[in-house]
Amino acid sequence: MDSLLNNLRYLDRKSFFYLNDFARHHYFWRQFFYFFAEYGIILIILCLIYLVYKHRINAFFAATLSMIVSTFVSFAIYLFLQRPRPYVTYAEVNKFALHTSVNSFPSGHTFLAFAIATTVLLYGHKKLGILFYAVAILTAISRVAAGVHYPSDVIGGALVGIISGILAYWMMESFEKFWEENSAE
Repeated sequence: MDSLLNNLRYLDRKSFFYLNDFARHHYFWRQFFYFFAEYGIILIILCLIYLVYKHRINAFFAATLSMIVSTFVSFAIYLFLQRPRPYVTYAEVNKFALHTSVNSFPSGHTFLAFAIATTVLLYGHKKLGILFYAVAILTAISRVAAGVHYPSDVIGGALVGIISGILAYWMMESFEKFWEENSAE
């Protein structure tokens, strides 16, 4: 079991440095990754505003609920798993995105992006949901390339976000069903 964990850590570190070095040596990709590392989550929040504009209020509330659920889950993980960011551990990391000294696992930008994308897709907004997932994936990859997260951080963030999105969707559907059953009287 220890050798499996060591192999996973090695793969995590190796893939992190590959992507980070790639971004360091290619100006276009560095700028591309910087944009999504910094502003990917803002693009998704702008899409939430679009949901309100299009009167998709249930999807908006479910997405907001998924953000709240994923934040609580991630906070609980932060309390128990204190993993330093790559640039704290390794001096040779090229970080080119804004960052905090908060723990690395799971990636906050990633779990929020995936939570929203999952909820919107489950609410039947296929085109917008696919767009959200594309932005969420680009945000996750960009956070690694920018030097502020390991690949396992964004994978963990994606899982937290997807599970939170499913849970929020289920909670909203249950509430809507309860409301319909009890308001007919």
